[in-house]
Amino acid sequence: MPKYLLHFSLFFLLLTAITGVWMRLFVFTDKVHIIPYSHLLHGHSHGAILGWIFLATFIIFLHLSWENLKYKQQAIVILITTFIVTTLMFIAFLYQGYAVYSIILSTAHIFIEYWLAVFIFVWLKRNDVLPKLSKLFIKAALLMLVISSIGPFSLGATAAQGYRDSPFFDMAIYFYLHFQYNGWLYFMLIGLFIWILQKNSITLHERLLKQSFWIYFVALFPGFLLSILWYDFSFIAPILAMIGGIGQFIGVLLFVIALLKEKHHIKYFSKIIQLLIITSLSILFAKAMMELALIYPPLADIVYDTRSVVIGYLHLTFLGFISIFIFAQFGLVKIFDFSKKGLLFGISLFIIGFFFNEITLFASGLLEWVEMNSVPYHNELLLFASIILLSSVCVIWYTMTQKN
Repeated sequence: MPKYLLHFSLFFLLLTAITGVWMRLFVFTDKVHIIPYSHLLHGHSHGAILGWIFLATFIIFLHLSWENLKYKQQAIVILITTFIVTTLMFIAFLYQGYAVYSIILSTAHIFIEYWLAVFIFVWLKRNDVLPKLSKLFIKAALLMLVISSIGPFSLGATAAQGYRDSPFFDMAIYFYLHFQYNGWLYFMLIGLFIWILQKNSITLHERLLKQSFWIYFVALFPGFLLSILWYDFSFIAPILAMIGGIGQFIGVLLFVIALLKEKHHIKYFSKIIQLLIITSLSILFAKAMMELALIYPPLADIVYDTRSVVIGYLHLTFLGFISIFIFAQFGLVKIFDFSKKGLLFGISLFIIGFFFNEITLFASGLLEWVEMNSVPYHNELLLFASIILLSSVCVIWYTMTQKN
């Protein structure tokens, strides 16, 4: 696979880090207010999910399937088209926020997602080089990718009807996010990981994996309600949300158990890859426990009302589990060469910046709950964490441009 394609995803990781620092500077100086905060936030989130993560995930798939890929040129066109559309979308969000141009380009990205889903599905139908369970997870991922697109289309319809300030607008956003990170990205990254392990002659416990998959898959749909329990539903919705939360937790738990049964094989990977796998999956388990805790209504109420905790959770998911798991898989498929000291330094900085950010956000939320003063130098600490993360991305990308 052409190496230059990797830089498409790293470009958006850099933009995400830059806008992260930019937003943290808002409380310190008016000079950065040249672009409204909400515009930056839209660019930041869309660049992260639809740029960095979307491209990186597809690149892992291509790296694994390249030898058996018949339509290589089409795959490259998908990547280039995604890069161009997402770049224009990022610029549109900075220029006008959620408006005409950004909506058009966001819609165009959805059709690229459909294109990618069909492309991968057709390849899966024609090839048997990956394990059956890996194929099962990846097919579920493609389904969830398509289902998640209902959210953005609902946003447009809701706004057009004049209900942009209604709860339904927020519900559409949460619907999209839920089926993105708990659906498409969870299933895809786990499916790719099972495939990678199989290539390294490591086979996970089949019965546990099947149980993990089906319990999680079924629970995912009522699990969406966990995100919107702040709305005044009837008693049925909380019950369904509880079933979803418990099911998703059991699904994750069974997957972790299946992996732990093969830990004696995992230890043969390099130390940095072991660290990344353990870190990302530990974060996944912690995330599942946090979602499970939302089935307790009093706790759910204060979580929804605590901005730092909500932001911390989103960063825990996208920056922690997903991004660190992508780094681990980049190493496993040799996209990242961890013999390079610069890359090791950059990854270490990234993990430090991530935990610094999370500790500050969740500590602030905890202190708010017990009605104490916020964390001293809260804004300064978050700015410092974002600068560490930006520095780490610069080091990682610079190292990847070096031949030796």
